[in-house]
Formats: sequence, structure tokens, C-alpha cells
Amino acid sequence: MKLDFVRGHMGGNLILLLKGWQLPRDNELNTVLKVMDPIYVHAHETGILYYPEEGADIKARIVEPSSKCYITACGGFTQVLGAALIETELGKLFNINNNLKSSEVIVQTDCGPTSLILESNSGETRRVKTDMNSFVQECYDRGVRELVIDNLPVMQAGKFLILNADLFKKNYPFADFIHWDQKTREAVTAIQHQFVRITGEVEYNVTLYDWNPERGGDLRVLYPHGVEEDYFEPSCGTGTIALGIALLGSGELAAKRDSNSDLMVLKLESGGGYELGGPDLTELEMIIQNNKVSRALFSHSNVKITSVGEIWL
Repeated sequence: MKLDFVRGHMGGNLILLLKGWQLPRDNELNTVLKVMDPIYVHAHETGILYYPEEGADIKARIVEPSSKCYITACGGFTQVLGAALIETELGKLFNINNNLKSSEVIVQTDCGPTSLILESNSGETRRVKTDMNSFVQECYDRGVRELVIDNLPVMQAGKFLILNADLFKKNYPFADFIHWDQKTREAVTAIQHQFVRITGEVEYNVTLYDWNPERGGDLRVLYPHGVEEDYFEPSCGTGTIALGIALLGSGELAAKRDSNSDLMVLKLESGGGYELGGPDLTELEMIIQNNKVSRALFSHSNVKITSVGEIWL
């Protein structure tokens, strides 16, 4: 079996793109999970692309290897897909007009329609902006609330557990979010397990943050989704959106908002490997109305296509 692929990353979040019509219909998920193994083409998520249904330019499903299932949304996938539509043959395959300096592409995902705004110059990607409105609604539908787990205040934003690193260290003074020693891993994992038990969520999704920026941003972030399996994402689009929703819900944004504007912009430092923060910036734009996020878009400063090729199974 021959599979064409495009591989890229968003700030170290490795994304694989495959053509759905090349995969076996009766064994699609297992085939993709096999391809994502490090002995083939390692990736944090895979986007399976299909020809569109009415109302969209592309249809896609997303696979995540740690949970071994399809997931509803992935911001890194949308950013890498946007770059691939500009810089590879995928743009022509899906009839995307790359002659414009700015164009919009609608991707139908399991979460709903997702709009990508592609900005390019002479065939090179300048920026991809992802409108995550469908995922915003999913977060509110699944629940946004404060929880206290083992005396630690945390936030739920949809399927995400949101952890404030400074509060965590007050509860667990030994916590080391640079070297991630065994005690730190065990403490975070215990909170994760309790979060899943309380909320009924089945996937492990975590955003860790603090308000101690080092490179001109507003916050530092890291996404230690599965520390038991050593599964860390240095950047995460859905985790970014969930964080913004959680910060609004917890009241942390109250002192930072302009009361005369519905727009709130946050810059998140990430991309530092296993460490909180890093050299990359994710820009999150939120429209806030009636104390809820009504619209959220994000873009990332470091999106690259790294390889194009074939996989033989």
C-alpha cells in the first residue's frame, strides 16, 4: 500500500497529512495509528483529508495516537494544513486559489466547520489564522467550571484540564516544570486521573500555564497531555482556545481587559520542548460578549512544512 504524505509542525507539534481515499475503509484508524509510529512517520496528530461535502472546501478527520481514536479538533492540524495548501500540491488538489494574498478555506471536521484564513506571498506562507468557533461551542457544551482537586483549584474548559503552574507549586512545592522529575509527573498524573473521573472525559488533555513571560508574551504555556507516556506537546491550538475560555471563566482576565472593547488578544509563549514557555508565540484573539467567548481565532509564529513523500506499508 502506498500512501502520499505531507508532514509539518506548529511550534514542535508534529502533524501528518494523509489522503483519505488511499486508506483502507475497513481499517482506516489502525492504519493511520501504525503510520504514526516512530518507525514510520512520527506525529502527534494526523489529519486525514477527503474531498469535500457541500458547504466546505475540504473534509477532514483527525487521529490522536495516545488515545488511539479520532478527535474532534486540532489547531496544529489546521495551521499545518493551511501551510500545505499554499506550499504543496494539496492546494491544487483541492482547488484552492493560491494566487491571492489572502484567502479563506472551510474545513469540515467532526467538531464542525473550521475557517482557515491563508496569507501568502509568492507561494510562501506568511500566516495562517484559524477560526475555532466550533471548538469554542464544544467547550461550553461540555462544561466550563472551576473544580478543586486535592485542594488544588483547577479549571475545566470542555475536555481540557487547565492548570495554573504557580497554584500547583503552592500545593506541591517540589513541582519541577523544567526537568519533570518523577514526583512532579506522579502529582500531575494523579490530578489528571481525578479530573477524568469527575468530568467523565475519556481523553487526557492538559494546558499548563503561568503569568511569568520571558519573551514579550503575556503567558507561558505547555501541554503535558500524557506525562505517564511521556507525551508532551510544546504547542496546541485547542489547548490555547481552552485556556482563553478558562481564564475568562476564572476571572483572571478581568483586570487585563479593556472595558470599552469586546476584543481580547493574548500572546502565549511556547515551543520550549518539555519546559513551560519557549521561543514561539501563539496569538489568541477572542471576542467576549456577555462574559462568554463568542469567537476565537489563533495563529502561530512557527509553522513549517518539513517533508513530502510516500509511505509504503
